[in-house]
Amino acid sequence: MAYTRLIVLVMVFEVFITAVVGLGIYFGFSIFPYSQSPVTTTGAAVQTIGFNATIPLYMPSLTDLKIPYTYLQAGEQVWGITAFLVSAAVMGLQSFIRGMYLGGLKGWVLNRKTVPLITCGRRYFGDMIAWSIFQNVVVGLIFFLTISFFPFGIILMIALLFYSLTPYLIVLQNITFSDALAKAPRMFRRYFSTLLPLALFAMFCTLVISLFRSLAPPWGYAVPLLAYACVGTFLIGELMSRLAVKLTLDGEQVPDLPIVEIRARRMVNAMNVLLVPVLVSAGIFAASGKHLSAFELGSKSRFDGFSYNTNFSDVFYVSDQKYTAYEWQTGDFSIALKLPDLSSERKPDELRGIADITWQVNEEVRTVHGNSTQIDLKPIMHKSRLMYRLVRETANNGSFYYSSMNGSSSILPGEERPREPLSIQIMVSGDGSHIFIMQYPTRFDISQVFRVSDDGRYLIPRTSQMNPMDFHYYWFTTEQSTENLLEMLAAKNKTNYIATINRSYLALACALQEGDGRMVVNLLETMRQAGVNVKAPDWDDQTWTDNLHGRYKGASLQKTLELLTKAGVQGGYEGKELLDKSDEKIGVYRFEVPFPDGMLSIIYKESKEDGKLLSVNVMD
Repeated sequence: MAYTRLIVLVMVFEVFITAVVGLGIYFGFSIFPYSQSPVTTTGAAVQTIGFNATIPLYMPSLTDLKIPYTYLQAGEQVWGITAFLVSAAVMGLQSFIRGMYLGGLKGWVLNRKTVPLITCGRRYFGDMIAWSIFQNVVVGLIFFLTISFFPFGIILMIALLFYSLTPYLIVLQNITFSDALAKAPRMFRRYFSTLLPLALFAMFCTLVISLFRSLAPPWGYAVPLLAYACVGTFLIGELMSRLAVKLTLDGEQVPDLPIVEIRARRMVNAMNVLLVPVLVSAGIFAASGKHLSAFELGSKSRFDGFSYNTNFSDVFYVSDQKYTAYEWQTGDFSIALKLPDLSSERKPDELRGIADITWQVNEEVRTVHGNSTQIDLKPIMHKSRLMYRLVRETANNGSFYYSSMNGSSSILPGEERPREPLSIQIMVSGDGSHIFIMQYPTRFDISQVFRVSDDGRYLIPRTSQMNPMDFHYYWFTTEQSTENLLEMLAAKNKTNYIATINRSYLALACALQEGDGRMVVNLLETMRQAGVNVKAPDWDDQTWTDNLHGRYKGASLQKTLELLTKAGVQGGYEGKELLDKSDEKIGVYRFEVPFPDGMLSIIYKESKEDGKLLSVNVMD
């Protein structure tokens, strides 16, 4: 049972680190070295696929296997005074527990004694923390030297390896850190051939265990946690046993622990065994981020909303991928979260919490037809929970908004079964009246897609040039209105332009549909300068905007969204050739831009030989 309590000790520390890493993501601090988890191009921590062969040293740790401690997306690492203090506290606790662990192993491998672990921790704490400081300083030097000049980093890494027996010598021989550090290189060279087979066996064992990290959550965390705690403890115990034998044969002193042996009762042994599944469950709970729910205080405000997405629309193609338009969808979409009062001039630096969202997640739906199975990808409505830490950002005009791009946001594991891992980004306007959620596959880099309006009120994403339909956006607001919609589209169009005049009438149709008078005037003027014969009302930006907005007056939000969607799809506007006005060289075409109060027609002429646009006539 001595090994069982040491396995429990390892798991207790690993579960503790798991919980603290989650708290760091939520409150905005990193923990060295436990924040060095694998990341995607978006900064999202993910379970990696592959293997990792290593040697467990001093105490098994999931960092050895490159397994993230949490399924939450870590985002950018945040260093500062809080990170330093927490990292120092964790290092101190780790040193104490490492003394407990190695002291307990020594008592067992030398004399099969069960010794009090707390006493071992106190006995070796000072030397272990000295080793931890030494090790972290050298690792930091290795990191910086590797960046500046790679060979120096490799040399220092090999040099550190020669001192790797230091903690074992401290415990086995009851000597100080400085004495053990001085002896370690000589002992490493002397016992290298003896310890090499064990090291190779350890690498094989860790390679096998690391394969389990590719399991679906939460097993990609739980299985390695339990397996490595057991196997790693056995390997470190075997290392200490062989090292003790060699030291004795060489005439070195390996004194017994100056600690009285204890005899564990059956009840204590049974509790140690029962703690193993309890700790696995606790680790799963903490890795999912669900323990952060303890910080949910106060009531939440509920916002209704709708979704939108980009696509390979007609205007996207004809503008040489420079004009983005959206498809819109209504549904029972909603979000509930707690927001502070953001109406005052003094705004908090960060917003954090857990939101409850009702949205769609694309899942594989399998339908069996006789001997065949059909697999379809369908959007399924789910109620999910989102953890977020939003950092205050400054928009182009100096306004504030809040974003998870430099903070963090994650989907807490629930009933969702997406086809592939999903990530999210969250953006909140400076006054808290608009909340945007961006859902996308974790494997994508969204830096070129994520875009905020100049005033920080709206999320106006670009069209992805690869898989635009894999990006889904949700807009929740205190007031769902046509005015807000058209204002958001006008903000989006400030970044749109056309790279060629040919077929630019499609961009004109989209600008008319979206009620953006500024874009309409710019497009008409660009056409005139290119030599296109333009016939349209001679209005300024505001007059065009008032006229187009007035066409939506009185229409339902559902009807408005249906019409606005025509700008963001293929085939939204179908042109018809006017045969009585066309000839062999010039084609005359007409298509309609629909509004709630009727149609607005565009008649254009273009060359049938080279597709050059000749004239455009906007008719009411």
